[in-house]
Amino acid sequence: MSYKILYYNWDPYFGKPSLGGGVSIYCRSLIDYFSQQSDYEVNFLYSGVDYTFFGKQPYVKQVSNSRHPSVPTFSIVNSPVFSPSHFYFDNPIGNVENPELEKYFQQFLVEHGPFQIIHFHNLEGLTATCLKIAKESGARVVFSLHNYWSVCPQVNLWKLESSPCSNYLEGRACVSCLDTKIHVDLELTLRKLNHLGSLLGQDQQSLPVAVAKKIYRGIYSQIWYQLITRTKSPLNKPLEMSSTDMPRQADLYRYRREEIVSLINRYVDVALSVSERTTAIYKQYGVNPALLTTKYIGSQSAQFQVPPSNPATYTQGQPFKLIYMGPARRDKGFYFLLEELRSLPQEELSSLELVVASRIYDSVELGASIEQKGRLLSLAQSLHRFRFYPGYKYENIPNMLDGIHLGVVPSQWEDNLPQVTFELIACRVPVLCSNRGGAQEFVRHPAFIFDPSKEGDFESKLRTIRENPYLLTEFWQEARPVKTVEQHFHELNEVYQTDIGKSLSLVGASSSGD
Repeated sequence: MSYKILYYNWDPYFGKPSLGGGVSIYCRSLIDYFSQQSDYEVNFLYSGVDYTFFGKQPYVKQVSNSRHPSVPTFSIVNSPVFSPSHFYFDNPIGNVENPELEKYFQQFLVEHGPFQIIHFHNLEGLTATCLKIAKESGARVVFSLHNYWSVCPQVNLWKLESSPCSNYLEGRACVSCLDTKIHVDLELTLRKLNHLGSLLGQDQQSLPVAVAKKIYRGIYSQIWYQLITRTKSPLNKPLEMSSTDMPRQADLYRYRREEIVSLINRYVDVALSVSERTTAIYKQYGVNPALLTTKYIGSQSAQFQVPPSNPATYTQGQPFKLIYMGPARRDKGFYFLLEELRSLPQEELSSLELVVASRIYDSVELGASIEQKGRLLSLAQSLHRFRFYPGYKYENIPNMLDGIHLGVVPSQWEDNLPQVTFELIACRVPVLCSNRGGAQEFVRHPAFIFDPSKEGDFESKLRTIRENPYLLTEFWQEARPVKTVEQHFHELNEVYQTDIGKSLSLVGASSSGD
């Protein structure tokens, strides 16, 4: 018997550019695998991305999937819930429920189902009430907890883009958590221009569409945004109010968290965590432990050929090669790393070779990197050698890691499970990581785990490793091996199959009753 399965992710993983990061890459691999299995008929749905230039009415549209032409793929066009989530940060209730959107989601399930399995990889672009609709359709509902959207509208429990959030103060801390202005009107128009370009046979990366968007950005920043700021600012006229006059926005964020957790507990069959740390955090915030299960995802890096020089041998006195891979972001620990290295004594820096492989993706990161440019250059002048790669192709990772002594994963937030950890371990490069998030569960050796809140701990751990090279060998006695994609999907298949026979019999009984 063939099981009909629906995957949901806000980002169309097959598009260019893909904006969903590691989750979109994971969905692509997932559909690569399960669309080839005779037991499954795979479908894919996304929402909150496509908007038409003419008309605002939502509707469901089947779209072309260049990666998997045989997989029926659908978009909820003109979704009233924007994705990704930061575009909808100011509407916490809209994350919980939106009757208009839910009507079209339910209609989609009726017209294209019944689905025996509905696997949500996030709920951005939908609402948490869609979990209820999915469950009531007769499907087995699986929800992958790739991030912390369910308990944090900022997604990553990262307060004011500067520090981990451990207390949301009953919603009060959420109200002003985004420290940058999100221009939803601008983004909506840019997406409509993408649609207009497609009607004219132009890809969103084509020159005419790119030029049109650039012109509109200029008009918006120079005219419309200035006009909006001047006319809508609450501070352009005398103002007096009491607390009772203010909308209780904090209560809305509190309601958002409590209601989403409640919907998960009532309508999700299995909540999949990518690390034990993620599981622990969701338990802390009220998700039923009986629903939570940790499934470490597989990685294509498990198929890497180990570089010929790895594990790289090191003796004191020779240059020590250290690498940072990934986004140059504050939450990822990039700027933390720069400051920690800058504080090292000159004699230690002069024998250190630093490799940075990173690409700047957005204006916030670009601004931060420009701010840090001088510090980076001053650090580079003190090093034995500095190498910078402006991004890298996945298949080139083994060459880049050849001869590296140590990789650094200095996450400042509870990073669910940074994929770079897999890539380093697969290439036989030991990892020095923070105690925040899931990376530590693959490192495991205490000498290679530091506490970023403890002053000097990173410096101490790095120095200890350099002064005791045997630790680089001892690391492998503790490190957890990287799971292959096939191993992970075999485990996921077991999750799908559990109790599915019961669900199928219920669906069959309902159909025969008609």
